[in-house]
Amino acid sequence: MSQIDNDQQKRYLELLESVPIETLQSNKQFLAYKQLKKRTRHKRFLQVGVTVAIIMIALISSIRVSPALAYTMAQIPVLKPLVEMIALDKGIQDIISNDYYEPINVSQTIDGKTLTITSVVADESGMIISYKLQSDKDLANITGINTEVTQHGEQIYASVGSSWSAQQEGTFEVENTIEVAASQGMNYSSHDFAITLSLREFPEVVFNIPFTLKNDIKASKKFSINKQVTVDGQDFTIHELIISPLRTELKMSIDSSNSKKILSFGDIRIYDEHQEEWGKIRNGFSGFGDYEDQQFSLMLESNYFRIPKSITIELREIEAIDKADEFIVVDFDKKKLIRQPEHINIELDIKDNFELEYKVLPYKKNEFKGVFNHLIDADGEIYYSNSTWISEQDHYMLIGQRFDMENVKKLPVNPVKLEIGRYEQYLNGVGRIQVELK
Repeated sequence: MSQIDNDQQKRYLELLESVPIETLQSNKQFLAYKQLKKRTRHKRFLQVGVTVAIIMIALISSIRVSPALAYTMAQIPVLKPLVEMIALDKGIQDIISNDYYEPINVSQTIDGKTLTITSVVADESGMIISYKLQSDKDLANITGINTEVTQHGEQIYASVGSSWSAQQEGTFEVENTIEVAASQGMNYSSHDFAITLSLREFPEVVFNIPFTLKNDIKASKKFSINKQVTVDGQDFTIHELIISPLRTELKMSIDSSNSKKILSFGDIRIYDEHQEEWGKIRNGFSGFGDYEDQQFSLMLESNYFRIPKSITIELREIEAIDKADEFIVVDFDKKKLIRQPEHINIELDIKDNFELEYKVLPYKKNEFKGVFNHLIDADGEIYYSNSTWISEQDHYMLIGQRFDMENVKKLPVNPVKLEIGRYEQYLNGVGRIQVELK
């Protein structure tokens, strides 16, 4: 084995020794731990890859229930951002357990700041790119980042998403991910990619780090379904299930003759034949397309590495309003409410500079969301909301929204229609279908 392999193995074994016994939640986990430690006495006969796989399989399932163990696993190079995602998406758990991630560890240093691409998980649906940012200045002063991914020098045909959470003072290192989602599938005719990343407060610092993928890209598994399901008199069709290592894509459509406008699918569950649940992805990309499109896609956790014989798909908590209630009409110039649907209970306050403030009943779920996605002016032009804030009061939620007027050719022509994008009103019942996969 190479010196790097020996160093890695030594590090993994040190981490294993540091796992507190009390974090192992069951007798099965404890026995696996003891057996693994016994095997490490003969580690010179084991390949590093096999050792790592055993550690992952023995311990990864404990991450969700053991903060101490999660912390230990997060110290392993290239794994920390992925480990932090496991609590929200157990498909990532399978990716780590099956060693389906590629260490990259390529860095660039500019003006006292170092960006390292630590690892990449790539499949036909997109990528998760893990990175580490180190700085000689406090990263608490950074409010956001801008990212771009190119392939062989050309911008990729995919959505690139990244988030930046507010950091505590005295933070000089951050590990996070960049998520790539390709609605038409990723093109891997070239495995040469590059990340461009800049910090909002330091626009002159622009990292550009090329990297090459060497591992094979696993093909997605596609299952034709084409079954209709009815919930509370509203018809939906599930067309296809596409399972990739990163995501499960559920292709659907909504019957245009339905009486309701569907706003969101709050809870989608997939159960395998053992009744294990695979829920909707709660972070990252949640889908492609608009619900009014001929077809759209919803993204769920992946069970790529353990395809079941059969699955049950359940549609729950479908947020919907009557189609006649989808618009509130206002005049911003006159600060006047023109029309409000009878079944939409919102106290609306129209302010200057295309800003709204309104009261709604407390949310059923603890989600950060505004009611309106965009407005449509008298000429049919669309203007999107670019700022939302929410304050939780004793008996209601106070929400403020502002519409983007900085990058428009002309201001909206009044009156305008505020299109309702979220409203906590749900269909009654659960839609359920069963599908044989094998």
